[in-house]
Amino acid sequence: GSENRSKRSSGINAEYGGVTTLDVVRANTFISELKGTPVTQTQCPVIGGHAGVTILPLLSQVEPSCTFGDEERAALTTRIQNAGTEVVEAKAGGGSATLSMAYAGARFAFALLQAMNGAKNVVECSYVESDVTDMQFFSTPLLLGPNGVEQNLGMGTLIDFEQEALEKMKPELTGSIEKGIKFANQ
Repeated sequence: GSENRSKRSSGINAEYGGVTTLDVVRANTFISELKGTPVTQTQCPVIGGHAGVTILPLLSQVEPSCTFGDEERAALTTRIQNAGTEVVEAKAGGGSATLSMAYAGARFAFALLQAMNGAKNVVECSYVESDVTDMQFFSTPLLLGPNGVEQNLGMGTLIDFEQEALEKMKPELTGSIEKGIKFANQ
């Protein structure tokens, strides 16, 4: 039951969660293309949810460190938030991002399996029940380990642009959470 799962995951209810790795993969790809960093070494945490403005790439925390001008940051954030729509439009309605979804799912599954087999410092962003914000569910980087989620690493320090985007997303994400809970309880 959930009681056992909660105990195994250091008090974090990891019985259910959302894999937001697809947003991370998209952010890493777009940053790599824009800044010329190797995509396999580019890491951008993505927090929030998984729909439009609720997707918040933390461009201030990208590794390797990159600098972004204000317009560049705003445009890149919007592109990452709308990447799913971009793919559907590019396919002229003939499909969605099935390959990137499969890659993201596999990446998350491999990370979880590595952590469960003892690999150290395995971090993936995931949408879980959380007390990082005043919203019940929120995606942040999570430290994974042999027992699943070992620690919620939180958001780190946000720059003004990111803090403003976080405040803007709250009504939409809160509404989505309420809708999801209502659906789950039907």
